[in-house]
Amino acid sequence: MRRNYHIFLFFLGWVTLQAANIPDWISFAGGVFNIMKEKHRTAEIDIEYKFHVKALSSPFECLEFLPLVGVMGSAQGGGYLYGGLNFDFLFQNHLVFAPGFAAGYYWRGGGKDLGFPLEFRSGIELGWQFDDGRRVGAHFYHLSNASIGRKNPAVSCVRAAPQKFFLPPI
Repeated sequence: MRRNYHIFLFFLGWVTLQAANIPDWISFAGGVFNIMKEKHRTAEIDIEYKFHVKALSSPFECLEFLPLVGVMGSAQGGGYLYGGLNFDFLFQNHLVFAPGFAAGYYWRGGGKDLGFPLEFRSGIELGWQFDDGRRVGAHFYHLSNASIGRKNPAVSCVRAAPQKFFLPPI
C-alpha cells in the first residue's frame, strides 16, 4: 500500500497537472448506444452543456468541478435527459482526463428497455485541448438504474465529440 502511495506521488510530481480552468462548454457528439450487445446497438447523438459555478470552486488547484446538463437521442427513438457533475483535469496543457457522473430520465422509444426511467451514468472522457481552447475527444459511459427497477440490463456506450465550443462568460 505504501509503495502505491509513493508511485502516485511520483506520478503527480512528474506531470504538470493543472485545473482545466475553462469557460462554459457546449459539445455536440455522435456515437454508438449499447456497444456490448448487437441486438439493440444503434447510433446516438448528444448535446451537452458544461458550466462553471463559482460556489462549487475546488479548494485544490488540480480539480475543476463542472456541472453539466444534456440530452441524448438514439436512432431507435429512445433518449436520456440528464444532469450531473464532471471533473476536468488538464495534463501538460493539452491532454484532458474527465471522469463524470449524472442522473436522468430515460425513455425507451423503440430501443432497449432499461427497466426503470431513472438511470445513472458514469463515464470517462479523454480528449485533446488545442492552444485556442477548442477540444476533441471520446467519451465512454455506462448507463444503469443501479438495480432500483424491476430489472437492470444496463448499457455501455461510446461517443466522439468532434469539437467542443466554449461560450463567453455571462
